[in-house]
Amino acid sequence: MAAIKVVIADDHTLFREGLRRILSLEKDVLVVGEAARGDEVPGVVERAKPEVLLLDLKMPKADVVQTLLEVSEKSPATKVLILTAFSEDENILNAAKGGAKGYVLKGISSSGLLQAIKAVHGNGIWVDKELPSAEAFEEIAQAHPNKTGRDSGSEQVKNLTRRELEILRLVAEGLTNEEIGKRVFISEKTVKTHLTNIFDKLKVNNRFKAALLIMNPAMDAPHPTPLARKKGRG
Repeated sequence: MAAIKVVIADDHTLFREGLRRILSLEKDVLVVGEAARGDEVPGVVERAKPEVLLLDLKMPKADVVQTLLEVSEKSPATKVLILTAFSEDENILNAAKGGAKGYVLKGISSSGLLQAIKAVHGNGIWVDKELPSAEAFEEIAQAHPNKTGRDSGSEQVKNLTRRELEILRLVAEGLTNEEIGKRVFISEKTVKTHLTNIFDKLKVNNRFKAALLIMNPAMDAPHPTPLARKKGRG
């Protein structure tokens, strides 16, 4: 079986060199490129066409969501595995929102990293279960649409009423049903009714998947803030 082609994107030279040496010992992995700045990543990926991109979450001259979207445009087949020192909810969910399929901390063992690379390469999702938003990452990563799905999702969102769209944006901000009701001056029961209608129109079964459609930057709707780690019924 051919080796998995990997690009390493990290602004720390020593870390990149160390990672390249570690991966060079693996017959199943071939490092085909490196990037030291966020704005270099899309170009490197376009040239090297890696199967897996190891991406540092916070690099100079980069926004992780924008970088992920550009990578998707340049090389749709490339799977992204975030390799970072940051474990906060917002970072994890931003990575999932941008289409990353894996999220691991830099303290991971070399064998663990190899497992993660193979998992995302095989269309799986890999996230440390100890991370605070691991479950949410998996929900969003599993639901994240491909290009065809984005177009379909966009059309479905356009079928929402103005009130439903308003409520969906608040869901994407992480508000609970009770908080949404207070914000738009309706009862929590009415919020639940709207959410039922929203789920039906969008053909989804939970608020994470619904929020993903409105968070998708490919759509015309204004971008809400990242999905917070709050749970509400409905």
